[in-house]
Amino acid sequence: MIILAVHTTSPVHSLALVSGDRLLEERTLPHGRQYVERLAPAIAELVKRLRNGLMSVDALAVATGPGSFSGIRVGIATVKGIALALGTPVVGVSSLDTLAWQGLRPGETGAAVIDARRGEFYAALYRRETERLESLSEPMLISRVECGSLGAGNPEKLIACGDPVVADLAKINARLVARPVGPPSAAACAHLARARFKTGKVDSLHTLAPLYIRRSDAEEKSSVQR
Repeated sequence: MIILAVHTTSPVHSLALVSGDRLLEERTLPHGRQYVERLAPAIAELVKRLRNGLMSVDALAVATGPGSFSGIRVGIATVKGIALALGTPVVGVSSLDTLAWQGLRPGETGAAVIDARRGEFYAALYRRETERLESLSEPMLISRVECGSLGAGNPEKLIACGDPVVADLAKINARLVARPVGPPSAAACAHLARARFKTGKVDSLHTLAPLYIRRSDAEEKSSVQR
C-alpha cells in the first residue's frame, strides 16, 4: 500500500510517501504563508517518482489538527479534493497523535504538547507500545497554570514531547521530562494512518473535519460582540 500523507498544521509543512512500512520520501516546505499556492505543486512534484503519479497512491493521510487554523483547512481541503477526484480512501490523524508517535519510545507514557499561544497549550496523554499508540485522554486546551497538574496521579514521569515550549513547562511541573521534537512529521502521520487502514478504519469525506479544539480569533471576537 502506497500512502501519501499531508501535514500542514504547524509552521513547517511536510509531505511523505510511504510504501508499506518503508518511507519512500519526505519533504518539508519552506516557511511562508503561500501554502494554498505551493501545496498542490509540491504534491505533484513528490508523486512524480511514482510510475503513475497520483494514480499509484492507494490511500491518503492528512493531519486534522490542532494547530494553525489556516494550515488545517488547506491540508484537509487539498486531500479531500484528491480523494473526490480519484476515489482514494482517506484517514485523518491528530497532530497530537503524530507528535506522540515521534517523541515517545516503546513503553513510555507521555504528553504531546503544541503551543496554542496566548499562554495556552493543546495537549493529550498517551502510552506508546512497540507498534501501537494508546490514547489516555481526549485532546484538551490547557493554561500554563493547568500544566502544573498535568500527569497528577501518574506514578511515573511523563515525557512531554512536542514544541520547544515543553522545556519551560518541565520547569513548573516536576513530573514532566521535556523532550522537544521537530515539527510534526508527515511520515509519522502516514505510519499511524497505515495502522488504521489495515483495520479498515477510514474516514468518510462528509465527516472528516478539522480538530480545532479552540475557536478562532474571529469566532471569539464575534461571540464577544454579540
